[in-house]
Amino acid sequence: MQKIFDEVMSLDKRCYEEFALSEDILMEHASEHLAQVIKTKTKPKSKIFFLCGPGNNGGDGIASARILHKEFEVQVYLPYGVKSKMARLQLKRYKLIGGQIVDEVSEANVYIDAMFGSGLRGKLDEKSCKIIYEINQKDAIKISCDIPSGIGADFISSDNFKADISVSMGALKLPFFEDMAKDYVGNIEVANLGVAREVYENDSDIYLLEIKDMKLPFRNKKNTNKGAFGHTCIVQGKKRGAAVLAGISALNFGCGLVSLLSDNDNQIPPYLMVTNKIPDNCTSLVVGMGLGKNDFDFDLLQRDCYPIVIDADLFYNKKIKTLLQSKQDIVLTPHPKEFASLLEICEIAKVTVKEIQSNRFKHVRAFMELFPSITLILKGANTIITKDKKIYVSTLGTSSLSKGGSGDVLSGMIGSLLAQGYQTRDAAITAVLAHSMASKEIKLNSYALNPMDICEGIKYL
Repeated sequence: MQKIFDEVMSLDKRCYEEFALSEDILMEHASEHLAQVIKTKTKPKSKIFFLCGPGNNGGDGIASARILHKEFEVQVYLPYGVKSKMARLQLKRYKLIGGQIVDEVSEANVYIDAMFGSGLRGKLDEKSCKIIYEINQKDAIKISCDIPSGIGADFISSDNFKADISVSMGALKLPFFEDMAKDYVGNIEVANLGVAREVYENDSDIYLLEIKDMKLPFRNKKNTNKGAFGHTCIVQGKKRGAAVLAGISALNFGCGLVSLLSDNDNQIPPYLMVTNKIPDNCTSLVVGMGLGKNDFDFDLLQRDCYPIVIDADLFYNKKIKTLLQSKQDIVLTPHPKEFASLLEICEIAKVTVKEIQSNRFKHVRAFMELFPSITLILKGANTIITKDKKIYVSTLGTSSLSKGGSGDVLSGMIGSLLAQGYQTRDAAITAVLAHSMASKEIKLNSYALNPMDICEGIKYL
């Protein structure tokens, strides 16, 4: 896991006060790292165009242009001049070595966005939007110095600089991981500012998940039987295909026994069992997918003998609030529309899907504050997991998963791990990562993946 931060000004200040590193030293290291990234992406003597803003983000860009001067054909464009102390100093240095200043966008092999970075407040003005739009149309490599311009702390503009690479200064920052930023940030690298990240960073409650955080349920003991690997029960609703998908994924992900709670055993795969009551040896329950919005017997969910995965239609049932207040061994897996309903039922907020998507972390935090012991998985382009007032983000999902039924597969995978003894947080993290990676094991066009392909991919992780 890597740490993610809401802001890094306090981390910079700590470098000044505790490590005797000046603002100038930090900027020089940031600029050097940016220059090295540029060098790896183009040939010597290529044309490098720097779009630099008036503040310290612009200062980073100007300093990097100075480092690359003569080795490349470098141009700096300052549509708003320079205003910050450090930007003025870097411009002076750049001019003293004969650096070129231009007054419009020109053709180049690489475009560097050093306009605003994480310092953006409010929306981009018309002039900035026009410049960024013009650069976005260029067939060239695009690199952002810190957060791409247009992506602010509280919103995502539709006029963002679209980067192939974003060089984050010092640490990973939260706006990189909003869903609406995913099409703009490209690959993210973290620049060393003069000390290792382990020194620069301090505590955080937000973490970026990595593949190595996936702990698969490998069977290491030889003397076992099917009962040693848990029994998950999946409640089947009107759309029984959803429960079947969840059941297949649960079995493929290591669960010893999988039962569907149903009165209908038609068209059920022979390796899934059908039952009209929850088995006595049940070790996890999965409910919600394909259920419909009819009344549901919540007494089934109040028992303390098994953890529960809740998905889909139950997020529209007002009784869910009482359940969340009375039971902690629960994993919730809403998509944004279902999460909006959950927030309203729990009297946390009445918001639209658009409002949730514009600031997912804000609304996740609001839920987490009220229900810290509940494990929440907010599905999306970047899936967010919360538990015990900590947030975990997975960026490994792809658009190929945007198909009906893929969420049912995920719920079955979580239920499988819970049945095998995983804690709710660990089950959520491993299932989310495995779900994404399983989709990549099946080599298909991005539009062609279906839920059964994901179930198949689980076998090959």
